[in-house]
Amino acid sequence: MFILKKLFIVLLTLILTSCTLNKVDNVHGVSNLKNKINLIKISKSNKNDVKKILGPVKIEELEEKKWIYFEVRETKTKYGKKDIYVNDYAEIFFNKYGIASKIEFYDLSKMNKIKFTEDKTQTLGVKDTFTKNLLNSTRKRLENARKKFE
Repeated sequence: MFILKKLFIVLLTLILTSCTLNKVDNVHGVSNLKNKINLIKISKSNKNDVKKILGPVKIEELEEKKWIYFEVRETKTKYGKKDIYVNDYAEIFFNKYGIASKIEFYDLSKMNKIKFTEDKTQTLGVKDTFTKNLLNSTRKRLENARKKFE
């Protein structure tokens, strides 16, 4: 009986210490991107102003004179699955003088939902047959046995 009480106390302690009351929040990129983008003035802010507000550029495309910043916030649901609840993406275009000429902002509602199919593509060369699977497994066993003796 004494052992059961100790076991119960240990299990209860493990369960309670592994739970957290604070929300698990992982941030990737620039935090509060939506608010910081509003501080950049088109035709007035230059590259140095943007660096001061948003920090170093995350992705830079030299041909188009475009800087890209993003913010991704994810949390864990009650079953441990990751859930993205903020996905902001900003493109800042500069003219030849380094002045911000256009800002495009995308948030989670503007993102496209892409559904992936579970279908598998059939190959034309070799079909999965019983004999092919049998020969492949036999070949793998022979290779593994040979590796053991080497």
